[in-house]
Amino acid sequence: MERVKNIFFLIIGLVIVAWSFYMFLQQPAPAKYQRPSTWRVDGSVLKVGDRSIPVELADTDTERIQGLSGRASLEHGSGLLFLFEKGSVQGFWMKDMKFSIDIVWIDENWTVIGIERSVEPDSYPTVFYSNGPAKYVLELNAGDAATLGIDIASKLSLDR
Repeated sequence: MERVKNIFFLIIGLVIVAWSFYMFLQQPAPAKYQRPSTWRVDGSVLKVGDRSIPVELADTDTERIQGLSGRASLEHGSGLLFLFEKGSVQGFWMKDMKFSIDIVWIDENWTVIGIERSVEPDSYPTVFYSNGPAKYVLELNAGDAATLGIDIASKLSLDR
């Protein structure tokens, strides 16, 4: 009888340990270890004049670090909009990029303060900086800034 009792408690203990291990593995990894598999496409649209640009948002450190790195392409006429907490000189590079882009720096009033056109993936490790404090940065396919009518001093707005 004592042996049956010991086996019963051993089985119960193993079940508890296995369940605890299973529950631990179900927890998401801390944010600093996660890489976004997709960007948030939440219907956000950047407007310049009468044109609308669907944008994906990068407003967390993880999303901003990832940017478009490793991505095969970006749909023409759309972009990735980086949102920063405050305006400052922003630097961007082409690490792990697979296609050329336009980089558009935007100040806190949604005015374009700088554009770097047709930045090539092989420009890495060169860092491209804004000319002044930028609170937002828009990455587009190379040539899309001109096609969409975005130039220095263009006024933009974001509809969420």
